[in-house]
Amino acid sequence: MYLHIVSFDIPYPANYGGVILIFNQIKALHELGVKVILHCFQYGERVPQPELAKYCHEVYYYKRSRSLVYQLSFLPFIMRSRQSGTLIKRLRKDNHPILFEGMHTASYVWHKRLRGRQKLVRMHNVEWQYYESLSRLTPPTEVFEKTFYFIESIKLQRIEPKVVLHADEIITISTTDAAYYRDMKANTHYIPAFHPNAAVESLSGRGEYVLFHGKLSVPDNERAAIWLIEQVFSKIDVPFVIAGMSPSVRLRDMVQRYEHVSLVENPGDVEMNSLIAKAQINLLVSFQSSGIKLKLINALFRGRFCIVNDLMVGGTGLAGLCYVRNSPAAISQTIEALINAPFEASKIEERRKVLEKEFSNIENARKLIEVIKFDS
Repeated sequence: MYLHIVSFDIPYPANYGGVILIFNQIKALHELGVKVILHCFQYGERVPQPELAKYCHEVYYYKRSRSLVYQLSFLPFIMRSRQSGTLIKRLRKDNHPILFEGMHTASYVWHKRLRGRQKLVRMHNVEWQYYESLSRLTPPTEVFEKTFYFIESIKLQRIEPKVVLHADEIITISTTDAAYYRDMKANTHYIPAFHPNAAVESLSGRGEYVLFHGKLSVPDNERAAIWLIEQVFSKIDVPFVIAGMSPSVRLRDMVQRYEHVSLVENPGDVEMNSLIAKAQINLLVSFQSSGIKLKLINALFRGRFCIVNDLMVGGTGLAGLCYVRNSPAAISQTIEALINAPFEASKIEERRKVLEKEFSNIENARKLIEVIKFDS
């Protein structure tokens, strides 16, 4: 069972949403005997990783050029900047199926030199909606970034039907996205996101604080953290911890105004898992429905009580394991009701019944294998 996977980034270290999914998917497929030929686009500070060779049959790297000239392309920048003639040549050396990770890598789905190959596209979200949301959430002062997201959204919306038409199978990570793509293509499959958890490890008893975590450089996460400080924690005296990568100066300054609010910058995996486990409440708020909510899955596998809003749990099937609250008043009231309540073993067992079945990496890898047409 040979499978090409084209990744938009180097999926290790697995320290943010999309690459967490890809890395844990590769591990699960490897465990089931699939020989993964991994193709990664390299940019930023991420470098080739020997760790990937443990789970892949072959690993190849391609420099991603982010020339501003690509802004003039009819293709979205995230797609145009991930094109490589060397990649096409390697893909043509055999007849194995190809899994493209995200719209980012899907510009070769209609390539004439890949006709006759099974091509699957894993949609990490409805990308044009995600970029439209990024544009809306970016402050007006950041004109270039806001404009880039807006134009990218328009380009992604225009190219999306072509990607869907030429893909043999569409794989989604939420039921909401599955319904959206099923209207365009019958061959759409919902397979939940792969994640780093094998079993529920939530601790019973009481925790120490309320935790919000996420990649803080993402506009949605920064806005959520600031909104929670302004609308909730400025009004209640409960310890609040914000943890994540690359917080802005604005967020740092806001945290310093309140003695009971603290910031943990760039925690490693071990520290982040410890923060999740020791929290009394994992509070996760989002202002956009798109995107991978892996932080919610981690909080449910490792943490105690979870308070979320509707947009955080939409399409996940996980609302029943959370306290779903949307207004600042409702969130505040629920925090005050839960902050001293013991997290009981019955709730841990309830999570096990749902998470270890519906969100089992091995079971979901089996579902993916059923969709793939391996060479006979």
